[in-house]
Amino acid sequence: MSDTRRNTWGRRFCVARTALRVFPAAAVLILAGCSSSTEAGGGPEESQIKSVTQGAVLDSPSSLAVRPGTSQLWITNAGNDSLTVIDLENPEPAQQQRDGYGEHFMAHPSGIAFNDDGQFFAVSNNSNNEVRGLEFKLNPERETHFKGNNFMGPTLFSTNTFAIAGQNKQYMDDWPQPGISHDPPDDTPQNQCPAEYWSDSTARCVWPRQGSHLDMLHGNPLSAGIVHDQVNAFFVLDGCGARDDTNTCRGPGHVSRVDFNRDHQEGNGFHGDGTTARYIDLPFQRVDRVPSGMFTHDGWVYYSDTGAGVVRRFQPDSGTTEVMVENWNNSPASHGEHGAGVIDWSHIENGPGDGDDPATVTEWVNTRGNLERIAAAGENWIPPMETLSEYSYVWNATREDATDSGIVGRPSGLAAGEDSWFVADNENGRILEFGWDGTPRRVFETGKVGLTGLTLTSDGQTLIFADAALNGVYQLNLA
Repeated sequence: MSDTRRNTWGRRFCVARTALRVFPAAAVLILAGCSSSTEAGGGPEESQIKSVTQGAVLDSPSSLAVRPGTSQLWITNAGNDSLTVIDLENPEPAQQQRDGYGEHFMAHPSGIAFNDDGQFFAVSNNSNNEVRGLEFKLNPERETHFKGNNFMGPTLFSTNTFAIAGQNKQYMDDWPQPGISHDPPDDTPQNQCPAEYWSDSTARCVWPRQGSHLDMLHGNPLSAGIVHDQVNAFFVLDGCGARDDTNTCRGPGHVSRVDFNRDHQEGNGFHGDGTTARYIDLPFQRVDRVPSGMFTHDGWVYYSDTGAGVVRRFQPDSGTTEVMVENWNNSPASHGEHGAGVIDWSHIENGPGDGDDPATVTEWVNTRGNLERIAAAGENWIPPMETLSEYSYVWNATREDATDSGIVGRPSGLAAGEDSWFVADNENGRILEFGWDGTPRRVFETGKVGLTGLTLTSDGQTLIFADAALNGVYQLNLA
């Protein structure tokens, strides 16, 4: 930020501090403490804050988004791995929904992003697959190989079938499938199949489907935010970064682009057409339990680098892309596809085997990987967690800071308007506004202590924000 912009911010900050007094239901532009200069071009306006919903229907709300083409507000609850859906035109009653396998597929959700028509959405998960509160009794090998193994990342759902499809058992009952990965073997003999899953009509072991998720990729544990790119592709903030020899996250994190491509339909597990591209040198420092907002605008992706105290932006089409591991089936990788695809790895004739199995992944890297580039990456090399159709690194993407350090204490939620954008400061309860040229504008003192998610209504007239500490969602009129 230039000195001119910094000085302008200082003048507006002081004006805001002297303009208004605190009222219980009002958003106030900073408490008194500066001179009464009006250099910034007129006094600030008082904007009302009203509650959208509070209490039991929420559980540590972390992010929120308005579903395109509707008045529905979708809220992720990091406290109990659920979603709350509210019609802003008729807020009562709100509905909380939880997938039967939410412990894995929506684990401490930190971000939510819809596709363009609102028929699908993806969440980022602030989890390393800790599988809280579940003891694997049917298949105890999962206690060692599955828990806390960083087999986590973003998950794709349908808005129409979330928490509905595949709900023929509860996740917390145990995970019945043997092994350490997703897909049950199709040829499990009857003497190894639990009686409740054996089908006499088909003479097969019919394992229960895993919840309502459409797809999931597993290379981005402890992810803090997500934004839609195109079709079934999303940018996600990876808070884990590189790992040590014990697979423990070392950080710092970075930005990734994941493309689910064709989904495996509700509750299945084939991810072999997915791609991951790591913008490995784009800095990101995760702060635990504080989500990091993202949005796209005019060819840039903006994101809150929460731990660094700045908002950054980058151009996703810039930089140099290196394919680190090529497609497992010797064909060009799929990009930008949509619709139902392969259900599970066992349906791939002459395939590599279960693509989630660590030995299969290692074999894929050894035979299809660019071993020279992998070696050159050194400590930046992050082995993939599953077999994909392409695994890439992007270096030297064009980037810059949208704010200087010291302007925002702990940036969390972001929201993009027509003429400006907003950032929620989790450190001090403020919402700050910036013009697209970086010029600082209004500063709103919300009086809240745990700001997280932030979004704008479709008309751009109302900011909606979440407070995890108060377990509430609020609206702030900008008019």
